[in-house]
Amino acid sequence: MQTRIGRGLALAAIGAAIAGFAPRVAADEGTSRVIHADSVKVTATVEAIDLPNRTVTLKDKNGVLTDLQVGEEVRNLAQVKKGDQVVAVYREAVAYEVLKAGTAMPSSDESVVADRAKLGEKPAADVTKVQTLTSTITAIDKEASEVTLKGPEGHQVTVKIKDPKKLDGVSVGDLVQLTYTRAVAIAVKPAPK
Repeated sequence: MQTRIGRGLALAAIGAAIAGFAPRVAADEGTSRVIHADSVKVTATVEAIDLPNRTVTLKDKNGVLTDLQVGEEVRNLAQVKKGDQVVAVYREAVAYEVLKAGTAMPSSDESVVADRAKLGEKPAADVTKVQTLTSTITAIDKEASEVTLKGPEGHQVTVKIKDPKKLDGVSVGDLVQLTYTRAVAIAVKPAPK
């Protein structure tokens, strides 16, 4: 089982390999570089609802049926009708920033923000999870295109950098701050007319 810092360093390793630790330039002051962003939207049609058992049967665009068990935290399930559309949007983004030594401390932070439909509205939910890890660069091997990072708990990981030229201007002692954001939004829309 991975610990939080273990997951954080794994995240840093992925980000490092993608990002290459390019130092910020003056024009980017105060901003992070997004190195990966993706969004997926899925729509399914409500085929059946079993309110006493809180089960909703959905049909995807290929005609595949899926039964979903809906928890008590989902408000207003009784408003969902056959033919309604369930729209789910998943977004993720990874951003990084290289900070000079002394401007930050190694750290790990995770936050979750969630919201759901008000009473009387069709069911809906938005959940966003943000994980931030700041690690110290403890070694740079330009010939091997590798950087060793040390997380706030003292664990280290060595990662291969895609573009070794991006190591120019990066020094041992600098910090890498990696932010991974995932968001899911689910909404029920009335059946199309």
